[in-house]
Amino acid sequence: MNDLDSPTRQRLLLLFCATALMGASFITGWLRPDQETVKGTLALMATLIVATPIVRGVITAIRATGFGATQFYMDQYVVLALAACLATGKYMTGGIVAIILLFGQMLEERTTVGVEMALSKLRQLTRIRARRRSGESEEECEASELKPGDEIHIRPGEVVPADATVLTGHALIDQSSITGESMPVEITEGCEIFAGTSNLNGSLHARVTGAGQDTVMGRVQSIIEQAKESEAPIISLAEDYARYYTPLILLIAASVFFFTQDMERAIAVLVVSIPCAFVLASPSAMVSAIASASRLGLLVKSIRHLETARLVDTVVFDKTGTLTRGQLALDKVLVHDESLTEADVLALAAALEGQSNHPVARAIAEAGNDLDLPPITDFTEHSGLGLEGKTAGNHLQIGRSSWLLKNGVPLSFDPTSFTRHSLVLLARNGQHIATFLLADQVREETRDSLARLRLLGIDHFHMLTGDRLEVAQHIAQEVGITHIHAECLPEDKVKHIRELKAAGHRVLVIGDGLNDAPALAEGDVGVAMGSLGNDVTVHTSDVALMSQDLRRLPDLLLLSARTVGIINQNLLCGFAFIILAITLSSLGFINPIAAAFMHEFSAFFVIFNSARLLRFDGLELDITTLETPLTSQTISHEMVTASI
Repeated sequence: MNDLDSPTRQRLLLLFCATALMGASFITGWLRPDQETVKGTLALMATLIVATPIVRGVITAIRATGFGATQFYMDQYVVLALAACLATGKYMTGGIVAIILLFGQMLEERTTVGVEMALSKLRQLTRIRARRRSGESEEECEASELKPGDEIHIRPGEVVPADATVLTGHALIDQSSITGESMPVEITEGCEIFAGTSNLNGSLHARVTGAGQDTVMGRVQSIIEQAKESEAPIISLAEDYARYYTPLILLIAASVFFFTQDMERAIAVLVVSIPCAFVLASPSAMVSAIASASRLGLLVKSIRHLETARLVDTVVFDKTGTLTRGQLALDKVLVHDESLTEADVLALAAALEGQSNHPVARAIAEAGNDLDLPPITDFTEHSGLGLEGKTAGNHLQIGRSSWLLKNGVPLSFDPTSFTRHSLVLLARNGQHIATFLLADQVREETRDSLARLRLLGIDHFHMLTGDRLEVAQHIAQEVGITHIHAECLPEDKVKHIRELKAAGHRVLVIGDGLNDAPALAEGDVGVAMGSLGNDVTVHTSDVALMSQDLRRLPDLLLLSARTVGIINQNLLCGFAFIILAITLSSLGFINPIAAAFMHEFSAFFVIFNSARLLRFDGLELDITTLETPLTSQTISHEMVTASI
């Protein structure tokens, strides 16, 4: 019982006392039938004891919102049934019913694992110890005591206590608690690490950049807390109907008593009418879905967005950093000297570029990692223009075409004929010998992601980018997007999205940069991609994709569809069950005690049906093996079922 909180222990103690008194009342009636007063007093005491937490819960839940309000909708019927038992002197019946319902309520709370489990794990990650460095010494402290600027030591196997920048060391970091990705990330000097992630194998010395609620993990916990308390339209709709439900049930119970003069039948009607199945149908499914989404690296800010996602028919992509990696890579090498090979000029360029930290220089240097590079002497870097140096008596220059022209190097072609690539030119002893064409590369998973979205019935894809039209057309052709809007400013992107919505489309927008924030806010569902440290995109978007894997996008839509399907199942089964139970209770086939057991059965059915969402692992399909495209009906039934 060490993992039980104080209120749970108190209710267990009350249950034990009430059960003992009820047992004593039963034994007294069996051994001493003439002692009706003693028997009734013991049963009354048991009923009052076990009714105390139920009545207190109803009073507390009157003003509750979100998931907390469900207790009021359910327990008001319990209070009415207990009042009827006390008013008619049926203390034994009232006590047994209350014991069953309170015990069932506790089991329901322990079984509804969803967001509470996710939040519990997050809270455990924030309550960890840290090793703070002070000069050459170390001291242990709580992670909550760390401040930006503190230096910390993270040993192999320890949890990272705060967001930090690595000063020295090398390690593999498991970021699955935040991004949902199973593959560890290699961390070296200068890399960012995040609170709650795990250091697998190396020793790191780092400087704290954020602690407590200012960390990525803190923001994740805060957003999930908000999502738990939010309401989706489908939940609000159920609550609107609840105002008519209570008067109807009271009318049915009164009618049963009027026509039968049997109070036990009326009490049974009240007990089986407790709308657990209705009230839990939406919240239990939604919290389970949010827990699954967070495990996959999908941080849903409100369950309203989770419900809306299934209606999306158009996806709008940013290009740079979303469809592409957002980093230049060597695409092609043009050799202008017949005496040299591609490997020769790449080795010369990589040797020279390896002396610089410029992003373009790193792209060429990485392309020549496997080559035997010559030594460079007399290296000089001309900021923003190019590099020069010497090797084996040859003078090398590499950089912009304008810079080479300014230095008297004649070019072997017209650089204006290349509009899609960024050009880096290499000259040796004043002769232009090679040109390196660099371009942003499409993510490996981009084509797979779009194919999966098409299988889900989405065939409207738009690309909005501030890049040149030629670049946008090339990327769009690679991934299969036909609607392109290039050279867009942030306000242009918002305009295009508004036009799509005005045409009747439900639009999902996905982007990664600050310039995408207005577009994310304008879409029906805005997804911020790779938002670990970006406060603006996290707060502007509806869903934060904590990793860089676009394949989580179809997972989000599939999870939305599956969640609403589970809710509909819960509502349909709950409605059928209550109609059947009220009918049987009115006809006298079910007494109040049996009604209490039937009520708990319906509640557990809904909870366990919703808990199936916790096993959601996304859309697992090998698209290359599909011979014919699937229809939307096939997707909605076969694929959704297979994914759970």
